[in-house]
Amino acid sequence: MKVFIVFLGILMVSVSAMVYQGDLGAYGHEQLLLKEAAEECAAGAALFLDEDAYSKGLVVFNYEQGETYIKNYLAYIKRNSKALSKGIIRYKTEFEDENKGYSPSNREKTPAVTVEIKVSTEDLFRGPFVEVTSLERRARYELPEEKQKSFFYAGDS
Repeated sequence: MKVFIVFLGILMVSVSAMVYQGDLGAYGHEQLLLKEAAEECAAGAALFLDEDAYSKGLVVFNYEQGETYIKNYLAYIKRNSKALSKGIIRYKTEFEDENKGYSPSNREKTPAVTVEIKVSTEDLFRGPFVEVTSLERRARYELPEEKQKSFFYAGDS
C-alpha cells in the first residue's frame, strides 16, 4: 500500500510538471507573437509619412494611416494567437516628429513611433499555482538618420 501511495504522489507531481511545461511553452509563444506584433506595428506605422511636409524637408507621420495599419495588422494576427483571439486588445501609439514634438528623452530629435499593446485574457496556465491573465509588449521604431557620405575614388587625389 505504501508503494501505491508513493506512486500516486509521483504520478501527480509528474503530470502537474508536464502540464506546467506545456502551458509555459504556450505562454512563451504568446509573448513572442505579441513582441512581433508590437515591432511590426511600430515599423509599419513609421512608413506612412505626410507627403506635403516631406516635400518641404520635414519628417511628419501620417497619423491616420499609421493607426489604420495598426488596427488592420492586429486584426490579421488574431488568428495565430489564443490570447489575442479570445482577449481584449488595447494599444497606445505615440508619434514623435516635427509636428507633435519629441519626448525629453529623445535628445537627438529622431522621428520615432512607439506602440504599446496590452491584452487582457483568460488565465493562460491551467495549474492553480500560477495565474497570468494579461500580456503586455512595447516596441519603438526610430527612423534612421541620413548622413552625408563622401566617396573617394582611386583616380582622385
